[in-house]
Amino acid sequence: MKKLKYILILISIIILILSIIANIPENRKEIKTTHFTFLFSSSIDSSSIVGLSKALEGSYSKISSNLNTIPAENIEVNIYAQRWRYIKVSGHWSASGSVKGISKLHFVEDAWLDTEISKIAIHEFVHAVVLKLLIDREPKPLNAERFDEKFSTLPIWLWEGVSVYEARQFYEPKTLAYFSNGGYPQISELNNRSDGQKIYTCGYTIIEYILREYGKDKLIELIESYGDLKKVLDLTEEQFSSNWYHFIKNEYNLK
Repeated sequence: MKKLKYILILISIIILILSIIANIPENRKEIKTTHFTFLFSSSIDSSSIVGLSKALEGSYSKISSNLNTIPAENIEVNIYAQRWRYIKVSGHWSASGSVKGISKLHFVEDAWLDTEISKIAIHEFVHAVVLKLLIDREPKPLNAERFDEKFSTLPIWLWEGVSVYEARQFYEPKTLAYFSNGGYPQISELNNRSDGQKIYTCGYTIIEYILREYGKDKLIELIESYGDLKKVLDLTEEQFSSNWYHFIKNEYNLK
């Protein structure tokens, strides 16, 4: 019994220490640009933030034009050196970047230890712009609860596909196993995060197909209609999936 008592006391002490650490304010630095305010852990090299700021500022007008939407005037970009701080603020355990509303982005630094740093940031920025596009189309004053319910119906394939395309996160279809022997994913598969998250490797070509075959206005209309393929393109999900596959088969010489 004494041993169990000591173990429980030790666990309580550890929990108390972790709680104290978790509530210690983090030393942060700040860099401001025309449209972004970067708040980041003091241990992060400022030069990497400067490079990131150039990529985001460079994409601001382009994304605005592509989506017919003016982004928020100033967007707060929070970057954390420790993943637990990112999780505490964002509530996301698996992702390394997330968007909170139309003007706040969160990232954990270890998501950027590769050459894709700017693409990851632009991907999340596009999410914020798409969210603003949808909010701008809502009757005013905005009914937040009703909008949240409506927003929850936006299909994952469209939400992620637009961000993947605008961030230029392209994967060569020939390298993807699920395009072998005439096979291809259905939209229903791409709309399921638990099914291999294929949308992140297919998203670029899906939006490319829509833009090439129907144009930007139809893409915007699809977003505004929360991915209603029948209403906007007069296609079922199965027809859309098949047409998309034949597009990439010809465009990228799939066999």
